[in-house]
Amino acid sequence: MADDKIEFSYKNPNFPPYIEPGFNGTWIEIESIGIKHQTAFIESGKNDKGGLVLSGEKGPSWKFLAPNQIMETVNNSWEPWETISSRLAGKGQEAIQMSNEIVGIYGALKELKGGFSLNTVANTYKSLTNISKAKFKVDTPLVYENSERREWIMEFNLVSIDGEGCIDMMQAVRDLELFSLPTRTKDYAGLGIDLPFVFSIKSAPNSLLINVEFAALISVQPTFKSPYDEQGLPIMIDLTLTFKELPPLYSDSINLGD
Repeated sequence: MADDKIEFSYKNPNFPPYIEPGFNGTWIEIESIGIKHQTAFIESGKNDKGGLVLSGEKGPSWKFLAPNQIMETVNNSWEPWETISSRLAGKGQEAIQMSNEIVGIYGALKELKGGFSLNTVANTYKSLTNISKAKFKVDTPLVYENSERREWIMEFNLVSIDGEGCIDMMQAVRDLELFSLPTRTKDYAGLGIDLPFVFSIKSAPNSLLINVEFAALISVQPTFKSPYDEQGLPIMIDLTLTFKELPPLYSDSINLGD
């Protein structure tokens, strides 16, 4: 396909007042983008694609009325700083604990010198159970390790008012599932695949809410709800989509608006 070709486009709701020029709503626009392959090394920078090599192929686009809530997750990992000195201190802790246990075991063995009896067995058990844990703690500072890719969970409430709209709505859901999955090819004795499409996500009219250039669609969860039309299709679908950003997260990844 040509770089600028959009094969399908879906909008929901697709009836008044949502399609009237004066409607003041917030929309989530999703586009699918084909990829050839991914590289092992990710180049850092503003134009980072998360190791993607794009094919130029574009699939469907979707435009859904923004849900009541959008969950965005940014997780940063700070871990204790383990150094040679902290590991040596940890070995010291192990040595102190070992000495405590040796003393306890020595005491237990002394009890057995008098031979086996109910009293000696009881005293031996008491000596072993009285072994205490060394009160020793190595404190190290927390240091920054990594930032996980951002993740978005969105639940769209899709609805149709006629049979044609129900078909379009179902097609939109099925295409989201389809383009999030790999395609089998005949390469490598039938074991080869073409990679799934990736997605760009943007809020409109203001992209400050969401502006993601490359994300993987990691979960598609439609809930089909009655009533059903004469074709047997639902007129309402609760659609939960989970996206995860592909490029690594840095401060310049955060959209500060145009």
